[in-house]
Amino acid sequence: MTDAKGGPEVTRQTDPTLVDGSLNLSGNLPPIVADVFEQRYRCALSKVMTEEQLSSLVGSHRFMGTERDRSAGAAFVSLRLGSPPDVSRIVVTNGTQSAIDRLFDGIAGRGGVIAVEELTYPAVKPMAARLGIRLCPVRIDDEGLVPDSFSDVCERDKPSALYILPTLHNPTTATTTLERRRAAVDIARLNNVQFIEDDIYSMLPLNAPPPFATLAPEISWYILGTAKSLSPGLKVAYVVAPDSAAAGRAFWPGVRSTYWMPAPLNAAVTANLVLSGHANDIVGAVRLEMERRHELAKDILEGIPVATSAGALNLWVRIPRAGARLEIARLTQDRNVIVGHGDAFVVGNCIAPEALRVGLGTVLNRDQLSRGLEVVRDAYRRVLQPGMTA
Repeated sequence: MTDAKGGPEVTRQTDPTLVDGSLNLSGNLPPIVADVFEQRYRCALSKVMTEEQLSSLVGSHRFMGTERDRSAGAAFVSLRLGSPPDVSRIVVTNGTQSAIDRLFDGIAGRGGVIAVEELTYPAVKPMAARLGIRLCPVRIDDEGLVPDSFSDVCERDKPSALYILPTLHNPTTATTTLERRRAAVDIARLNNVQFIEDDIYSMLPLNAPPPFATLAPEISWYILGTAKSLSPGLKVAYVVAPDSAAAGRAFWPGVRSTYWMPAPLNAAVTANLVLSGHANDIVGAVRLEMERRHELAKDILEGIPVATSAGALNLWVRIPRAGARLEIARLTQDRNVIVGHGDAFVVGNCIAPEALRVGLGTVLNRDQLSRGLEVVRDAYRRVLQPGMTA
């Protein structure tokens, strides 16, 4: 099964006998934690259905979010920011992509420049192309963003903003250190560059460094989506703007050209999950399941160079031989296991890394994950460790 661009479609694997029987390890979805999610979501949905006046709930647009929506957003982001920001700075959006789209357009605009990590969220590339924005890659390593490279890009290309996934970077799982975050803040202030901080994975690790939005709130646009910690289908992301006036300037014009506002029912149910505390239960369950899946992967892939971090939804399998990533991916696909690689994340003329991205959460259960990881291990050994092949 393929998407519109011809790559593998990242669908939830619910039954290994469906479609062609393939196990999809190419995606980066959180695991389904039905024993916790079902009860909490049904409770939130029931409260909305019984306590809200439904004709009013769905009878108009939900521009910027209602006061309750934005209060929920402030509570949710406070788990990372340390305290709830003023609700006037909160914008409730229809998922992270919609938020990024509006911010790219509002901050850079057609003909503008935005700095990004040299491996970046693939969706921003067609988004920037559609808006006529040039993306300039900044080097990253195992400690995240390289400040000297960011400084060089600022001096040479004069970007309006840096779009960054600083915590559990996708696909490398690296987290930018606090020291480098502070250095990047100094560079951004010196060069009049704003941060567009996509912190979507940050709810899963327990000790992530503080966001840029706490270090430089006056130049930071902070995005915390629910897709990687609660559920992809909620389609709600909260944005914290530098101030209330900036929030209106960035988002209000978009009502004429995009649909960045969330569906009212989704926004209301998500607000209920957050304000009731049930969202924390779901995040905790996802975190626990990921711990177990990481332990499983460590056992099965022992001896294979894997980069990952606590809470990460994927592994970054490093390949020590040029071109071998594609060969290994073909071998796994021959055995009905689909894995990803870094090519889709590359910006501009950067060289694609020799690595595979192996998702841990997309398959339904640990038995499916075990079978998929065993295929990855066997393919890796066949190509690079033939003496260890069973």
